[in-house]
Amino acid sequence: MPARLKLRVESRMENLTTISDFVTSAAKQFRLDEDQAFAVQMAVDEASTNVIEHAYAGRTDGTIDITCELASDRMVVRIHDHGLAFDPRAVLPPGSAAPMSENEERCLGLLLMHKLMDSVDFRFDAVKGNTLTMVKRRHGPKPPVCG
Repeated sequence: MPARLKLRVESRMENLTTISDFVTSAAKQFRLDEDQAFAVQMAVDEASTNVIEHAYAGRTDGTIDITCELASDRMVVRIHDHGLAFDPRAVLPPGSAAPMSENEERCLGLLLMHKLMDSVDFRFDAVKGNTLTMVKRRHGPKPPVCG
């Protein structure tokens, strides 16, 4: 079983199916159970949609690189792009403004990713671009979030 799988696609909505199939296949190869594989697929779909819609603002000439890696007892997914920078701290939580704004819709996507995955980390470098790293443990329940 390969420990790392890679995919590169153009920033087009029609590539979401290719991304979904790739991530689902990787999750199965890495022996995630059905629920875990579904969670990874949903989180990656949300993140990839955000890259296409927001980072590339609908431009179809950008690239999205997705790497799935098996690291010990977890699947690590990295989504990399060279679109506009994204700072998740700049997104207000739902309910902070009415009616629901695009900002709140983006926050709902972030909440979904955090709910589905064991960790979610955004990084931006002006030269290297955006990298989203998400981790899903293969076994056991997600620990409670305190705070």
